[in-house]
Amino acid sequence: LVLLILFRFYPLGSAFYMSLFDWKLLRKQQSFVGLANYREILADPLTWKIVGNTAYFALASTAIGLTLALITALLLSPIGRGSSVIRLLYFLPQMTSVIAVATIWKWLYQDRFGLINQILQLAGMPAVNWLSSPRWAMPSIIIMSVWGSVGYSTVIFLAGLRNIPISYYEAAAIDGASGVQMAWHITLPLLSPVISFSMITGLIGGFNVFQQVYMLTRGGPLNSTRTIALQIYDYAFGRQWMGKAAVLAYVLFAIVMLLTLLQLRLNRKDVEL
Repeated sequence: LVLLILFRFYPLGSAFYMSLFDWKLLRKQQSFVGLANYREILADPLTWKIVGNTAYFALASTAIGLTLALITALLLSPIGRGSSVIRLLYFLPQMTSVIAVATIWKWLYQDRFGLINQILQLAGMPAVNWLSSPRWAMPSIIIMSVWGSVGYSTVIFLAGLRNIPISYYEAAAIDGASGVQMAWHITLPLLSPVISFSMITGLIGGFNVFQQVYMLTRGGPLNSTRTIALQIYDYAFGRQWMGKAAVLAYVLFAIVMLLTLLQLRLNRKDVEL
């Protein structure tokens, strides 16, 4: 209880107290402004652009990542001999430091001599300004993030698939059900708790994205990849506006809290079913 109060509730209360002041990091006297910081942050068009960018990243990376992970898990599930080695290979990107992964992908995305553009040019396609174009910068970060996280979701789905009793499939096969019908009426319904868990946790992680954006684009170009966590960092340690950073942190806290409540509600329904 002491650790929970010290590392959970005290920082929440301290951040809210800080959000009520025009708090500068190195200034001794802090002036009380009440809810002015909240009004200023919520009235700033950049805030809503940042929230939109973060939601775009969270939704796209979660949807693409879970779809690929589910397909991969369905393909790997029947494999018996060597399945542990294959799972390890898929899980390796998750074990690798995000900083190292982002550094490698930054070289792959390089405009002039990056490997991806070299392959595109060999195929007769034009090169793409992956990280310097407002159109392609966020999709580039999503591709890298999906590559790094799909192995984790694959392992989760594999565990869920292995827990489905094989007798269900045997009974369906005796009744003449096809593979598609088995997947639609047996696999997906029984895998729904795992899918809902992976979806909500993926969205929560997506809304907290920071390292990938910081390493690849620093929020550019033209704020097309600026996210909530990156803006909190910029407010707090770039401009030393701790009060505004605390307000934006509470915006992120509210979003994550809503997603957490949604997860709890979905899990309760799964248990009831």
